[in-house]
Amino acid sequence: MNLYAFSNFLGFSNAQEIFVLGLLHDIGKLKIPNSLLNKTTPLTKSEFVEIKNHADYGKKILYKLDVFPPEYAMCIKYHHENFDGSGYFGIAGKEIPLLARMIRVIDSYDTMLNGRIYQHTKCHDVVVDELLSNKGILYDPDIVDRFIQFLLKRFTLQAARI
Repeated sequence: MNLYAFSNFLGFSNAQEIFVLGLLHDIGKLKIPNSLLNKTTPLTKSEFVEIKNHADYGKKILYKLDVFPPEYAMCIKYHHENFDGSGYFGIAGKEIPLLARMIRVIDSYDTMLNGRIYQHTKCHDVVVDELLSNKGILYDPDIVDRFIQFLLKRFTLQAARI
């Protein structure tokens, strides 16, 4: 799933820029050792701190690129914020930039659906249930609702083509 299609669905006029932002949201991981990124056992506290740093590293990298608006760099920094304030930097609700809240939902959706080295895949229905059950906790409730609408429309269109 990509941020481009979802931002188009929401009517953003700069969907192509937003798509690139979605691709770059984890660019800060370039500064994290591969051995840490590919670790399959639980992270130590210090390792988790280093993993969390990727968000701030990403912000700094995007600022240096000087191609995107400065607020995009802040979206990269805050893409792991939880709606209830329990994320990496402790900001909550609408304090989290809108595009960061969108990335949070889409990245979680993709991670649960496709898995990661440290996480097994989940079926689509389970992923949707997880998004819905974490509305207002991890995710912006409005973004989740709109994303579910987007998924329903997308899957309806795909089914109609079969």
